[in-house]
Amino acid sequence: MFGLRPNVVGSIAGKELRSFLGNPTGYVFLTLFIGTSAAAAFLDDGFFGRNLADLATLNRSIAPILMFFVPAITMSTWADERRAGTDELLLTLPVRDGEVVLGKYLGALGIYSVGLVFSLANLAVLLYLGEPDIGLIFATYLGYWLMGALFVAVGMVGSMFTGNATVAFILGAVGCAGLVFAGAEPWSSGLLGTLLFAGAAALLWLVVTGASRGVGLVALAGAGLGLGAWLGGLWPGFTDLVAHLGAQAHFTPMGEGIVRLGDVAYFGGGVAVALVLCTLLLNRRHW
Repeated sequence: MFGLRPNVVGSIAGKELRSFLGNPTGYVFLTLFIGTSAAAAFLDDGFFGRNLADLATLNRSIAPILMFFVPAITMSTWADERRAGTDELLLTLPVRDGEVVLGKYLGALGIYSVGLVFSLANLAVLLYLGEPDIGLIFATYLGYWLMGALFVAVGMVGSMFTGNATVAFILGAVGCAGLVFAGAEPWSSGLLGTLLFAGAAALLWLVVTGASRGVGLVALAGAGLGLGAWLGGLWPGFTDLVAHLGAQAHFTPMGEGIVRLGDVAYFGGGVAVALVLCTLLLNRRHW
């Protein structure tokens, strides 16, 4: 990721933005996202029952909302390139893998940011109904943006594995769902931890050998499942450790107006890990 050329990254990001916003589907996404977030914020009886001008009702639903809407942005990031065969052309251009990954990421993040800006209509409603704390709203929207940034990176990883946009959406949604439900219940944390071991083993096989199928891939994934299940039964704190990977736990303080360095580092670190993984997978395709 070091030594990247900003002009190249910017060109790729601009291409992604133009591609999405030049398609009517992009505006359907933006409309649905704004409408869904507004409904979650103001159509809940708890909003008026609390008699407070804040977005606490939306905060309870924002993670599941993003779990479905963000993969809708990222599903075509790599899948459409592979389906159309333009990924081979892209890989022959004089650009670095890190520039391609970062450019596509910034383009997808820009699309999400546009939707988030339009959702500031929620603030206009709060200003009409009462006197919201601007500092609290800023921290809340910072949390929305950071959570979306992480989900965009996770969705891009899912899109790397297929040339089918629908499958890419499902993979991205499943990856985001793991971060949403980790920590919600002990069983969900244990399941996520077990699947992480299996996924890490399978990805290691894919990055090292480039083989997306075969006995070795299945064997390593099975070994990862077994190791995760063994740790879950042997170590009582296993589920508690995995629960710290939950996005909601790191967002909640921001929804209350508290911006902690550890929470920002969690989202930033998750983005960095996902982008490095995308770069490794893309680099593997040169072999």
